[in-house]
Amino acid sequence: MYSIQFPNMVSNTSANIVKDHEASTQNLKLLLASNKSSLFGDPDYGTRLNALIFEQNNQILRDLVIDEIYTAILTFLPQIRVNRNDITITSSRGAVHANIKALNLLDYTTDLYNINLTNFEEK
Repeated sequence: MYSIQFPNMVSNTSANIVKDHEASTQNLKLLLASNKSSLFGDPDYGTRLNALIFEQNNQILRDLVIDEIYTAILTFLPQIRVNRNDITITSSRGAVHANIKALNLLDYTTDLYNINLTNFEEK
């Protein structure tokens, strides 16, 4: 599997490409960072996470965020298999992190993704 590297998509005259596990990580980050109806060709692509994660913190909201992540992965990332119980949300000092334990179907290895949901900028 190949994917375009984000945010450094272009260098000189060629596109930056990542493959395998790094491509799965890039695709997962892009999916969670995209708002619903922001992709012109597929208005269902993306999540409603930006609207959810800045609401009052309680258990119901945490379950809604987990459901949104689980549904998005199930719908748009066929190379990753995840159980809803393997998604946890943690928050500390204004940062919200999603910890996702998933089976990568490219080579059947288990990966742990830790994605900051409040800051999608690459460092």
